Amino acid sequence: MVQKFEIWVSPHNLRIAYERVADFLKKADFDNLYLNIRRDLGGLIEDLALGAPYEKFIEEIKRLKILRENVDYWEKTIKPILLVLRGIKLKRPSLRIICYKNPVFDDLFVREAEEIAILIFRVNSTGKVDVKEWRNLLYRIINEATESGEDEANYILRTYSENANRGRTICLTDFSGKHLLKSIRSVGVDAIIRYIISPYHFAPLETLMREMVVLLRKGFAISDERLIKLVKLHAEYIREYVLTSSEYDEAYERWIKDERFKNY
Repeated sequence: MVQKFEIWVSPHNLRIAYERVADFLKKADFDNLYLNIRRDLGGLIEDLALGAPYEKFIEEIKRLKILRENVDYWEKTIKPILLVLRGIKLKRPSLRIICYKNPVFDDLFVREAEEIAILIFRVNSTGKVDVKEWRNLLYRIINEATESGEDEANYILRTYSENANRGRTICLTDFSGKHLLKSIRSVGVDAIIRYIISPYHFAPLETLMREMVVLLRKGFAISDERLIKLVKLHAEYIREYVLTSSEYDEAYERWIKDERFKNY
């Protein structure tokens, strides 16, 4: 059987993206599934795949206090995929499911998201952007995201080369998928990438960080003016859309409908 490695890219914070992934997984035939879920949830994911009650699965996550982030919010977003996984190994006993995210980096990114929330609150309260503070935080996040990406790629490559079943492999990831694709192909694996949500319009802060990464690779730094503009646009996005919506998907859809991304 020919080995095939597919990288499915989707935004990590939209439930609709997970719903689409879940629909595709229901129809797909695959032998290995890599999940962008922290590794220390691997045992509970395996139990779920073997038919453990879904409610018990969530109760155990809360009891063990594995997640630093809010469990209810995490569950609401990722639930479509979790429901697909429940009992899947009763029908496909040879299926391998691997959770590949490093818990250390996962906790770190949650803490940094909290730092960003505090800075956004300050911007919305004062109308001012502390450029130095923002620049230092975002560069730190970018550096740690690079380390995390390398760690994940190495983990995936190691587990894939050592234990992967022959056949089709699907790896779920976010927009770091391009870097993973290069790593997979660098060792001779036939890999392709698939975008689940296309087109996807990046929120202002996502755009800012992507621009900073591109400039860093060229040896440049983003201008103060550009940083201030995108930070203020993101503060507006949080204030006018996220905080006035019942869920993140609603906020994003309203923002897209108003075409606010054209203000970049």
